[in-house]
Amino acid sequence: IIRRSRIWEGKGDVCSAASQISAKWTGVEESHSNACSCAPIVFRADVESLFEGDKWFKGVEQSHTDVEEAGDSEYEQHDEVPGQIADDDAALDMSGEQEFDEDDAEQQNSSDNELVEADVENGMQPVTLVGLCRILAEQGLRYGGSREGRLPYRVAAFSALSALLKSVVPDESSEQYNSIVEHQSFVYNAIAPSLFTFVSGESSGEEKLAPVLVARAMECLASAMYDEVGTGSEYNDALVLLKLFSLSTGSTQPAWTVRQTAALAASSLIAKTSSSVVRRNDTILTVLECSSQALKDKKFWKVRAAGLELLLSLVRRVKQRGRTDPDNQLVMEAILPYKEKIVGIARKSLSDNESQVTAAASKLTVAMNWWP
Repeated sequence: IIRRSRIWEGKGDVCSAASQISAKWTGVEESHSNACSCAPIVFRADVESLFEGDKWFKGVEQSHTDVEEAGDSEYEQHDEVPGQIADDDAALDMSGEQEFDEDDAEQQNSSDNELVEADVENGMQPVTLVGLCRILAEQGLRYGGSREGRLPYRVAAFSALSALLKSVVPDESSEQYNSIVEHQSFVYNAIAPSLFTFVSGESSGEEKLAPVLVARAMECLASAMYDEVGTGSEYNDALVLLKLFSLSTGSTQPAWTVRQTAALAASSLIAKTSSSVVRRNDTILTVLECSSQALKDKKFWKVRAAGLELLLSLVRRVKQRGRTDPDNQLVMEAILPYKEKIVGIARKSLSDNESQVTAAASKLTVAMNWWP
């Protein structure tokens, strides 16, 4: 239902429902989930499958190629007759879909039906986490026209994806911790390239991206981050990501929602990336720049609060209980030259008119009160 081309009122709720149901199962330890025959979602390192082993996305790509060769794109806009209800706005009819008979829909439904028939014949397979994340990401990233209902649906798809990604929280004391983090890394590498390209504006072409879409896509990118993220290249390079977030918190970004989300995404990155990345001088300088830009926003307190949250994530990388840990000591020594600047920012923010900003500043001050 989600991947079919037409958009109808309430389709965003389908994305949300799929995400919420799946989130109830992602919290189950991976070994238990895989052992349970009734589990609707499983962790599998198969980027081409939506349902386990079905190679769904390969079939979809082939279907799209056939449609494009015929000159009929999946997202092609058709002229609408004034006063007539568009197919995309009609109520969903699951009884054969006789009313939805456009050429592109027939070709797509034919491909869908073949996959559904295979599922019925072989028994319905569980959905893979990476497959569901991919399909939600594709719905949020989909281009084509400004038909009524398209923007809210794309926002809903991004929100559902973010909620699903946030539901996977590995427990460091669990035996499955390493395998779950490894799968998080697999999911991140599957969806991050397209999200990064979308957020950076490299794939928008002539389309003017709505700020709410950029903010939601950036939130999804942050939600997909895993422990030790940022040690790869391009979209998985911590410094590249931080510079993107820094640009998005600057004065050249007019939308405050994007500035806020960028600061929070940077905070998530700093909290999860490797300590070897955190103690790099260019990383710390970029974090301070990003935070300072957010704190310059005099109109929207949520942006200022996000800037302080970023600094708090940086400071919290130094653990009080880990004073004897050599790695912890190295992180402190890297941040220590900037202690006075960070403390000065916190003290200045204590006089902010917004209580939540002062609360964040208080947390920052307390987090550093034991530092030398």
